[in-house]
Amino acid sequence: MARRNATNGRRGRTDAPRGARAADERRVLVLAGERAACLSAAERVLDELPLPLTGTTLVSTRDALACERVGPRNADELLGTTRDAVVFDAHEDCRPNALGRVVGAVDGGGLLLLLAPPLDEWPARRDAFDEGLAVPPFDVADVAGRFRRRLVDTLRAHRGIAVYDVNSDTLE
Repeated sequence: MARRNATNGRRGRTDAPRGARAADERRVLVLAGERAACLSAAERVLDELPLPLTGTTLVSTRDALACERVGPRNADELLGTTRDAVVFDAHEDCRPNALGRVVGAVDGGGLLLLLAPPLDEWPARRDAFDEGLAVPPFDVADVAGRFRRRLVDTLRAHRGIAVYDVNSDTLE
């Protein structure tokens, strides 16, 4: 992964996944782009980190990595557990409660990999979660997507979160 535009003027962004153990803080690495490319990048990141495979969980609608998998609707299974790493695939089903549950399951010094569509496009996309919010006479097109807009803004602003665009091979 190249580090063009690596800090974008924000100190500490390039080392977000590193040093987490020493600080006993969770870190978040956002991998934004098309799903297959994000999964491939997540696999490379996990291969490079000294984390046990048994301490890693994928939260996704698809079984795409060589680790435990939990569906987004079953993210509550992680409550009361601690994981060294959690990969949360938000491409098809970004449930706010599921995201909150998995963040809490990441151990101090651990890593949350958030796989997301391109961040500039994500707030306008609709997924399975939005379909559940739309009730007659409204349909999924009427769901505003405010949660995703706020999430994208927070991901880009927080100093403990690194955002890597897999499509352009840049770290924001």
